[in-house]
Amino acid sequence: MSDTKNKLINHAQINWSDQSEPISALFDDVYFNTELGIDESFYVFFQGNNLNERWLNCESNHFSIAETGFGTGLNFLVCCEQFKRFLSQHPESKLKHLFFSSFEKYPLNKTDLIHALQRWPSLASYITPLVDQYPLALTGCHRIHFDQFNITLDLWFGDVQQTLPTLYCYPSRLFDSWFLDGFSPSKNPDMWSDTLFSQIAQSCKADATIATFTAAGFVRRGLIAAGFNMTKRKGYGIKREMLVGKLAEKPDLTVQHAEHLRRPKQTTSKDIAIIGGGIASACLSLALIKRGYTVTLYCKNSSLAQGASGNQQAAVYPLLNKAHNSLSQFFANSFLYARNYIQTINSHIPFDHDLSGLLQLYYDKASSKKLDNILQAKLPEALVHYLSPDQTNEISQLSIGQASLSYPLGGWLNPQQMIHAIFAKASSLGKISINVNTHVDTLSKHKNGWQLQMGDQQVTHSLIALTTAMETLNFEQGKAVPLSAARGQVTYIPTNNELHKLKVTLCHEGYLTPVSHQKHSMGATFERHQMDETFSLQEQTDNKQKLIKCIPNKVWCDEIDINHNDANVGIRATTRDHFPYVGGLADYAQTKQHYQYAYKTNVTTNAPFHEDAFILTGLGSRGICTAPLLAEMLASQINQEPLPFSQEVLNALQTNRQWINYLKKSKPLKI
Repeated sequence: MSDTKNKLINHAQINWSDQSEPISALFDDVYFNTELGIDESFYVFFQGNNLNERWLNCESNHFSIAETGFGTGLNFLVCCEQFKRFLSQHPESKLKHLFFSSFEKYPLNKTDLIHALQRWPSLASYITPLVDQYPLALTGCHRIHFDQFNITLDLWFGDVQQTLPTLYCYPSRLFDSWFLDGFSPSKNPDMWSDTLFSQIAQSCKADATIATFTAAGFVRRGLIAAGFNMTKRKGYGIKREMLVGKLAEKPDLTVQHAEHLRRPKQTTSKDIAIIGGGIASACLSLALIKRGYTVTLYCKNSSLAQGASGNQQAAVYPLLNKAHNSLSQFFANSFLYARNYIQTINSHIPFDHDLSGLLQLYYDKASSKKLDNILQAKLPEALVHYLSPDQTNEISQLSIGQASLSYPLGGWLNPQQMIHAIFAKASSLGKISINVNTHVDTLSKHKNGWQLQMGDQQVTHSLIALTTAMETLNFEQGKAVPLSAARGQVTYIPTNNELHKLKVTLCHEGYLTPVSHQKHSMGATFERHQMDETFSLQEQTDNKQKLIKCIPNKVWCDEIDINHNDANVGIRATTRDHFPYVGGLADYAQTKQHYQYAYKTNVTTNAPFHEDAFILTGLGSRGICTAPLLAEMLASQINQEPLPFSQEVLNALQTNRQWINYLKKSKPLKI
């Protein structure tokens, strides 16, 4: 990753006027018209893009708006209010969902955001969920849901000219309308560039519209050169003129190859079979149900949430590193999304969890070096920060005597309960059929869809998704996916007077959770290439010994009772580079042929995938942290909506990434 993309996000520096007006210290400009900000936003951007009429005539089930400069979020909040009104006035409209993507280089911190938005009490019903889910200052996309209004906000933190080109565009492109906002061109000339205007045009769907408060000549000329027909319109209030426009002709799109399966336009069915029964299948089922899909789930076990998803407590925190590269960014942003997701599900169907903190211990030289490297990334302290040994003892309420990294937003949850809650939520929202004790033997593609063979029974579905962990390798279409098994046994230990004091989850070589129902979870073993799910007495001992090794000379560790068979065994599906596999299911045989000369010739055509087949697997030991956002991304991809990851991250999530890398280096593939 380049230094530019790796740049840390800095909060906006705000000066407050005597009338509590937010003024940018960097650009010496106001964020909104103090007295009539709502009216100005409505006039310039909503009416300037003729959105009410465009929504009435929309032939898609979703509409996508993009914006330069989120600021206080006023334009977005006004759109929320108008979209809610539109849906209530036109319940039969084909349009059901609004996507709003906003690009912000200097986001307000939450305190300043709350202060600024106090001025608009009429927008409180939209402000509250925005503030509740407002992200930390981390680069990349932060997806926020306003489910009660059928609205999704993608907050992209970073310079728009560097960020916008990283978005994945479908052949039909991404955005229906643009709000060209931000500070005045005279105050912020770097943003109002021909480069940005060209990037905006490339992102636009046919007949996309654009509106901006400025009528500056160089802006009008730049947008015309980029491909827009621009006209002047009376400005708001004392402003004489503003600009509105419509895309005249879609410019050529930079080729995006070897990336993602574009669902064929002719496939209109919303019937999908999901094979699995764990956290991945639960999150994907709910994400698709929300989009109007009919889901049929096939689970080989006698009940949902077995195996690795069947633990009573799992640690929840991100995988970070020194560089805060694409891997660290993926996990950090997924973690923030998962935290909001957990709280949302729990508000509907409560389950056991505690996200009041997690500590990662400095227990030897290797761990100390690793944790010190994370600190060098200079991430927000609200995400991760250092604790002295005394502070570790104080926060944990146990005698540990070691330094640690604190993840204030981390903690633990009950995966099994959460998975059942997610499926219950999906069942309450749409059509889902759950078939347990149902083993899918084979998959085959026919002209009418995908045929699933289950003993003597055959069923056909238009779309399929494999959320099958290591079982993926049992299907012909998934046999070459580079997955590795890792057996894990979690020991459930009875609490006692000392252990009961533990207030936060402890992570070392394993982990130890606070008490839940008079038990703690201690684990987990990590036996590579092991698929045996039989209980192991030795692994009970191994879990305790890991804890004693990492926290030595503590009586409370020695007194832990493991003389029982109370445990859960699961098989994790892991990947070499820690990135899961999500997206279209790559066609292995066709990939080998397609890239057979890639070691000497650059391949510029799209990689081959199995039509209408998708995959979500390889979550390893952090599925709770990543599955919610991965499932949301996959559902967006299937429905051809904006995606909440940059192309760099999307590429790193593809099933074919390792095959293609090997073929480019002229290395043999194993199968």
